Amino acid sequence: MPARVIVHRLTKQQQQKRLQDQAVREKKKGMKYSPRSKRLSGINVYMTNTPTDIVPMGQVHDWYSLRWQIEILFKTWKSFFHIHHCKKIKRERLECHLYGQLIAILICSSIMFQMRKLLLIKKKQELSEYKAIYN
Repeated sequence: MPARVIVHRLTKQQQQKRLQDQAVREKKKGMKYSPRSKRLSGINVYMTNTPTDIVPMGQVHDWYSLRWQIEILFKTWKSFFHIHHCKKIKRERLECHLYGQLIAILICSSIMFQMRKLLLIKKKQELSEYKAIYN
């Protein structure tokens, strides 16, 4: 299967932000990043098997960022709503349960997104989906 590797260099501001985040993690977790890790903090490396005519090199970072947000959203849904736990039941009951879960997710997500938007506007603070649901 053909694949391509894309190396994306971060801006100085992005690299400084990443280094600051690493320093916070080091202090919080009592660990130390190696000098090599700190040097490599200035780049993102992506590997994909999508051809350049479908996803051009300049869009790979955006696609990966979007994919990551979707992964986080599904992880939150799965852990909060336990959508992956299901007993052996009739198909009709399963469909009813699944639709109920999806409606609950839709309502909860709508409220959560409105709360996050309000928090951003009023207090200039961002809150992750995970923290919005669990806190």
